[in-house]
Amino acid sequence: MLKLSQMNVNFGSVQTNLPAQIRLEIRNEQIINIEESKLNKEDVYLGKTKAEDGLVAIIENDEFPYYVHIKHHKIYCTPYLNDKTEGSLNIQVKVYHNRFKVEPTRYSYKVVDTYSDVMTELDASLFKKGRKPFIEDETNRIGDPAIFAKFKYTDYTTFLEYTNSKKDFAFKTNVLEVLTPSQLNFDFNSANELVVAKDKHRQIIRLNDLKKMKDIKLDNYFLKYAQKPIYLKMNDKFFIISYHNQKLSIKTDKEKDLLCQRSNISVERAGRYITISGEIMYNAPIQPDTLITKSGQFLAKIKWINLHHFTAKVKIKNLRHLKEIHNTIFTAVNGKRFHPLYQSKKAGDNRKVLLTFNTRGHAIILRRNAANNLSFGNLPELKIYNSWHKFKINAAYKLASIYKFLNRKYNLNVYFEKEASKAVESGKYVFEAAAGNKKFKSKNVFILDKSSPQYKSMKKKWGDKLAERFSFRNYLYVFAADYFISSELSNHVINTRIFDDKLNRKIKLTPLYFLQHGVTFLKPRDDSKNVGFHKSNMTNNIAKSVVSSDVEAEIFHDMGYNDFELMKTGMPKFDGANLEEGADKITYMPTWRPWEEAEVFNGHIEETTYYQSIMEVIEAFEKAGLLSRLQIAAHNKFSQYAKDHFNQYNDIFVEDPTDTLKNSVIYITDISSIIFDAINHGAFPIFYWKEFEDIIAKHGGTTPANRENVPGVVADDENELIEAVKSAINNDFKLPPKVLENYRHINEFHDNQNTQRVINELVNDGVLQKK
Repeated sequence: MLKLSQMNVNFGSVQTNLPAQIRLEIRNEQIINIEESKLNKEDVYLGKTKAEDGLVAIIENDEFPYYVHIKHHKIYCTPYLNDKTEGSLNIQVKVYHNRFKVEPTRYSYKVVDTYSDVMTELDASLFKKGRKPFIEDETNRIGDPAIFAKFKYTDYTTFLEYTNSKKDFAFKTNVLEVLTPSQLNFDFNSANELVVAKDKHRQIIRLNDLKKMKDIKLDNYFLKYAQKPIYLKMNDKFFIISYHNQKLSIKTDKEKDLLCQRSNISVERAGRYITISGEIMYNAPIQPDTLITKSGQFLAKIKWINLHHFTAKVKIKNLRHLKEIHNTIFTAVNGKRFHPLYQSKKAGDNRKVLLTFNTRGHAIILRRNAANNLSFGNLPELKIYNSWHKFKINAAYKLASIYKFLNRKYNLNVYFEKEASKAVESGKYVFEAAAGNKKFKSKNVFILDKSSPQYKSMKKKWGDKLAERFSFRNYLYVFAADYFISSELSNHVINTRIFDDKLNRKIKLTPLYFLQHGVTFLKPRDDSKNVGFHKSNMTNNIAKSVVSSDVEAEIFHDMGYNDFELMKTGMPKFDGANLEEGADKITYMPTWRPWEEAEVFNGHIEETTYYQSIMEVIEAFEKAGLLSRLQIAAHNKFSQYAKDHFNQYNDIFVEDPTDTLKNSVIYITDISSIIFDAINHGAFPIFYWKEFEDIIAKHGGTTPANRENVPGVVADDENELIEAVKSAINNDFKLPPKVLENYRHINEFHDNQNTQRVINELVNDGVLQKK
């Protein structure tokens, strides 16, 4: 199975990333294919290119590394680092002391400590910047140098050095890119010493000193060879060699401070293009030639009108093929990624969203991200981005204050569920309890998409208290709402992602009573850098959140929420939940993997581990003769894909996971919270943890869940999964005492009074009736 472990966007972008095939586009000029079946631990010639020598990508085939690189304008995929073959990388090796010897192996080189016989073989880490310890807790012998060997390949220079402060021998790698033409030459004496040279003249720059001082004068000898600024990038940090303040020097600083004084960008859509133009006042003159995405996809050529003003025309049809959902726009110089396109702060201009429109099933978004860099979004089309709905949104915004004045005696409470497209979760339960009680002097409305299976019955029962998603009333209620009450975060009152400044400002300000979509326990929540729901990262105004136990409350405390921000009530949707008579299905629901969202939205589903996991389970059940009982509760995008492409399996896929809770006697997941819903209904729980560690790592942080405390049986592979299923069937789906104990520890409420406890909280807080 192929795995792309490293991609150099200076050489191109990834077009396809499948277990059996990886396709790369080289400098917007050609596509190369790397196929698993053709990799047999020897060179593979992939074609010719105009691009210079360099490492394009590193690919693993069943954990065995291959290097895609350019050599003399030929592209190879090779396992060789030792120059033994025509397609091998040519690494220059210098050994400075006999303590270490470097010897070729079949594919690479081994480095041997002759004092201790400790040995390592050079591998892909040679092309990752930074230090990699080799021998630790070791004292360097008196008289031995600090630098023992040097390994160099194009932009990559690695030293084997001893560091006194750390008492270790380590490989230290610098990656140096020369972005603009230069008559000066650059090399390293050590990982901390940059050498600037011309002819026989050399000057050594200590990088630690440069980092502190930000500016070091260069010898006058170099002046005539540096008439124009020279831009360097080392380990993702920029350096400029230029003449300024009566001296030639090498300078560094924070990226935006170093590169330019200001940047003022404007955008305009006209016909088939989006024109990006403006002024960039660089501190040292330079004119990037291309716009690309962060991942290296080509966007447009840059045309410079004069020294500071530019224009670029981006084809809209190319934006529909962007691989990522969010694509920061970068400038590029001579094919090498330079800096993100940045908008300096302007008085009176607080816009985040600059341009939105629908085109052939896609929504194209041009916005400023949190760092004020410009970014293209490529998402499924959405009504709020067409002209009629933009008009309705603006009208609702203007009329909301009048509506509020006319209804000033009552709170307006707006209820909704996932993407305002369902009425099956806790939001519905609490809404019906509130809207059906005439004692409450408040206006309670539920937002629901007309295409929802529950729309007709809800409309018949609640009439004008139901507002259609994307209607004028939907927008009006958003702008006029006093409170949101929902099992999802506030943006779901319209959609998962909303790119409209007026809507976003009001949505983020409105207090939310968060009923939770599922019990919080299985997914990692402890790392604030990776958890959007962590209080330090939360952009919604959460008033209170439902929890079901002291265990769950403690997780919320760890995420920064205090006890006053929690309501220990249990989940309203758990009230009165049971299996239907004759239930006999076995459901597998893998948790949604947000890092693969772009592939799913853009039709590259087969490239995801989500797809691979589902197919493995299907094949295992088919082999065991249990396929007729299996159903897959998959992401709706995947379910639709399966129905279109898998004729033999299309009856297995269920579009709404809620439908599976009533008919499933066994429920299988990795870390989805739906397992608690299933147990509450009466299903036997199984955790399929073949990819557990990888999923947790990708989410970031750690999980409190382990084999001892999860409410279910754990299976580590397909064979164990089938054994667990058969065992559950043979034991009439009876929960083991330990499983039931674990479940009751995480969900303490079983009296069918969860909804009433939430209603009591809303009454006490003056939500259902102004105090």
